[in-house]
Amino acid sequence: MKISLIRVFLWLCVVVQATFFFFAWTSFTPYIGSVSIEITGEGVSSTARLAMSAQQRAIGATLAAVPLLVLAYGLWRLDRLLLNFRRRDLFTPQSIGHLRAFAGATLASTLLTIAEPPLRALAFWLLAGGERHMSAGVRSEQLILLLVCSLFYLVTRLMQEGSRLAAENEAFI
Repeated sequence: MKISLIRVFLWLCVVVQATFFFFAWTSFTPYIGSVSIEITGEGVSSTARLAMSAQQRAIGATLAAVPLLVLAYGLWRLDRLLLNFRRRDLFTPQSIGHLRAFAGATLASTLLTIAEPPLRALAFWLLAGGERHMSAGVRSEQLILLLVCSLFYLVTRLMQEGSRLAAENEAFI
């Protein structure tokens, strides 16, 4: 697969994520013809979202934006890595740094996504009082993503070591 096509998919992913975020935290409902599409944030139904005050919606959106922005940073670093690959800069310290930053940002974004719903519930409770019910959940996809990000982190360490050994071998010749 061509690097340009992967970059198009990557930026399409960013646009789709931003679009979903917009519809999840505003009162707008997207329509395709006469069919309405329900897009909600994690743990927020459409009914609950529409019942939120503007202040609650702003707090929820602010908390939900943090993992999204961290993920966007990671995807930007992945884009920089792909540009390095196009230039054939495969095992350079810069490419290794981009891969490490992508893995770290994706890992951090996943952890923040897991923590965001209970933090939002806590913020809403502190804001308005009321019921003190908080729940947290971890989906199997999130666990797999945590594992894959950790593996990528290990791969970057192996790439660093390989690069160091290659430089050491060149010094002997």
